[in-house]
Amino acid sequence: MSKEERAQWDERFHSGDHASREPDPFLTQLENYSDMFPSGRQALDVACGAGRNAVWLAEHGWNVTACDVSLEGLRRARTLATERGVHLALYCQDLQTAALPANYFDLVICFFYLQRELFPVLKAALRPGGLIVYKTYTTEQWQFSGGPTHPLHLLQPQELHDAFRDFRVLYSEETVRDRGVAQLIAQKPR
Repeated sequence: MSKEERAQWDERFHSGDHASREPDPFLTQLENYSDMFPSGRQALDVACGAGRNAVWLAEHGWNVTACDVSLEGLRRARTLATERGVHLALYCQDLQTAALPANYFDLVICFFYLQRELFPVLKAALRPGGLIVYKTYTTEQWQFSGGPTHPLHLLQPQELHDAFRDFRVLYSEETVRDRGVAQLIAQKPR
């Protein structure tokens, strides 16, 4: 990611954009799969932004590693975690050069960030039986304001589902309501 892009994200977080402190409603569906998680409960939040999802996981007993390219976003994440009395391991990381430990995480989440080259990296970082929760924009987003407009940042129809077809797909949906998104929960084979 370029310095200019990183500065844009810092400015967005500094200005209060992305100010929600509550988790994405899709993430809370994880409670339906709680019996699938072993003890230890290591989670990774990729492109965590201001930390709302990472904090929710920590509040629910997860040991959370959260990374983002924006220092301002990570400052907000740390503040929110402190206010809520939880700990996050926060890393300022350009995800294009991320090196993640193999077979380490029980859960990987990624919300509204798309870098297709990361799919194999995220798969490898999950332990066998671990879950990935992914939600991001589709090409249907073009009909709405906000969100990305560049095709590289938008999924084609069924692309997310197809990217994880080697996993056990537990939930997959593409919706067009107030925005065009794809949502997926999938389990790495044991």
